[in-house]
Amino acid sequence: MMNRALGAAVLFALAGTTSFAGDVQFHLLGEFYATGVSADGSVIAGNSADFSYETVRWTAGTGVTYLGRATVPTLGTGAGIPDISYDGTRITGTILSDDGTYQTQGVWTEGSGWQQVSSYPADAGIVDTALGSAWGISGDGNHVAGLYWRAGQPGGIAHASIGTVAGGVTDLGSTGGASRANNTNYDGSVVVGWDEAADGHWRSVVWVNGAQTILHDLGAFTEASAVNGAGDVVVGNAWNDSTATLEAASWRWNGVSWDEQILGVLPGTFEGFGQAAATGVSDDGSIIVGFNRYDFGPFSDSTGFIWTEALGMVSVETYLASHGVMLDPLFDIGSLTGISADGKTLIGYGTDWSTFETQSFAITIPAPGTLAIGGFGLAAGVRRRRR
Repeated sequence: MMNRALGAAVLFALAGTTSFAGDVQFHLLGEFYATGVSADGSVIAGNSADFSYETVRWTAGTGVTYLGRATVPTLGTGAGIPDISYDGTRITGTILSDDGTYQTQGVWTEGSGWQQVSSYPADAGIVDTALGSAWGISGDGNHVAGLYWRAGQPGGIAHASIGTVAGGVTDLGSTGGASRANNTNYDGSVVVGWDEAADGHWRSVVWVNGAQTILHDLGAFTEASAVNGAGDVVVGNAWNDSTATLEAASWRWNGVSWDEQILGVLPGTFEGFGQAAATGVSDDGSIIVGFNRYDFGPFSDSTGFIWTEALGMVSVETYLASHGVMLDPLFDIGSLTGISADGKTLIGYGTDWSTFETQSFAITIPAPGTLAIGGFGLAAGVRRRRR
């Protein structure tokens, strides 16, 4: 059992925004969905938690800044996931076009604002007010990963793409139906995402210098979600035949091919109904983060997880509690959505049940090589309560 005196000493109300014990700290950032973090953890991108889903940027000095060009207020629809460059000066998002009539890929640059990625392949066409959407950015800030729409074209209504403001969008193609690029490495040479098979299921894929490799294809809806800066560690989810469950997974380049590793699900996850997926990886590949859903349905319980080779998969609450960091009992973590390249900052979001607000957070941890469960004797399978 955790020492009650120590637990009380490190317990902070949500209004205080920070809980810490030693070198592990939990910081509440504000009411938004955190989706991307700079290499050193100092700048975070995301979506607003209101109904506009506007792209936002957070720093300790400015708090949450709304960046504009949201599509939902004008068009009634939104798409994509905001992401941020290593230095925090560039953010990608799906934005309202310059003429205000459709969704397109955009890049926000500190000091100059938004620019739309406006040159699309010849087969591009607007579908339901959308021409393209942005899902990731390269570490150098020069490449946008996403998809573009192909109205009336054969071979998939949407195709994965990699693009730049100056050069426009390049089609990454598809071997089945539609495809999508979810993210890219530091220089844009390795892109990860999904490709639709003939029967409609998604397959986890990687494109290296434009050449596609299918990483996982077992008939379930799987995808590759993130990649490290070097482009040699890819993470996402995969179907585990032995448990009949979607589980977090990684693929590591061995110099010839990609080695798949099923990372699993958290203890207490209902086989066949629950699932886990990796959403981020540190640059050295040693720490992987993601989300775990224990069951199926709109009221199923979920949380974030941390994985290392030594620890295996542990829930973020277990990790924090083992280091003496106690959260307000009315705050529920829903997911970990990313990790900084240096491996020292984890980001995610949860719900403050006292106000029913979505709050983003950052967790700062020791250097990746020293990541460990603390000495409080907690089991890795500690479960969160259901609501």
